[in-house]
Amino acid sequence: KLEKAQLGLYNTKLADDGGQALASGLDRPDLQNLDLRIRDTRVGDKTGVALGQSLGKCSKMSKLHLEMTDTKMSDASGIALGEALRAHHKLTKATIMFYSTKLTDQGGHALAAGLNCPELQDLDLRLFETEVADETAIALGESLSSCRKLEKLVLIADDTKLGDPGMNCIVNVLATLPKLATIRLDLLRTNVSRQCIDAVKLKLQRPGLSIDF
Repeated sequence: KLEKAQLGLYNTKLADDGGQALASGLDRPDLQNLDLRIRDTRVGDKTGVALGQSLGKCSKMSKLHLEMTDTKMSDASGIALGEALRAHHKLTKATIMFYSTKLTDQGGHALAAGLNCPELQDLDLRLFETEVADETAIALGESLSSCRKLEKLVLIADDTKLGDPGMNCIVNVLATLPKLATIRLDLLRTNVSRQCIDAVKLKLQRPGLSIDF
């Protein structure tokens, strides 16, 4: 039985025919640790949806690293992966890289909503160079409110449509998480104002909490 898998496909001609078959092969209920990196390929939503369907059956997953960057994936993939994440109640560490894709708030909202994982301690979410905005951020804030064990958060959202309402929602939640020790927020070329960033820094100031903007 497969409990751990690591696979990287970079700068290849992989398209949806092969990507869909690969993703379907990850339908492994005993899988607990998956590191899957697909970067700069031709795969699209057929692969993303197949991956979501497979991962939705991996309820024992505790560590997940997904890199779906520089691909043709869009909202359908985000929705499918968000649905899959809802089954991962044992997830403690997640790295999700979905940057340089066609993702918008429709898929971003679903993806963020799936991160409602009570055991999560370490989250690295990278959505830069996409069309996600405040709906995605608000959904992320709502999910993080259930992650009371969270110790580390990395959110890379450069070159997105994220604005003050979404950022404020996330920060209001982060300020309540008792074990949070490390935060990294990258917000270059977004709609988040300088005044909002200054307010965020002030709101998150507390002993033992390291913040990197």
